[in-house]
Amino acid sequence: MTKMVTSTFIASGSLMLYLDNELIMQNSDSTTVELEEGKEYIVHWFVKGTPGSSYSITISSPREAQYQLTRVLDRGGRGFGFFNFNNSKYESIVN
Repeated sequence: MTKMVTSTFIASGSLMLYLDNELIMQNSDSTTVELEEGKEYIVHWFVKGTPGSSYSITISSPREAQYQLTRVLDRGGRGFGFFNFNNSKYESIVN
């Protein structure tokens, strides 16, 4: 099994981070989650806070899921997003 290493930060408000519809982290925190090899995953998040405040999401491992996001909340004070990845130990070769 592979480990997904994740950290989040929110200056003012709440941030919820999900892995395949399971809440894995809230607000400013860090966590490690076990992943199955060869499975496709979806990471998504919802943010609510003071307009103008910043938040960030970092996934440092595994390589297939590496992700870095830093944003500032707009006038509505809300944000969301998602991405997917396949946790495969084999890479496809493109010519």
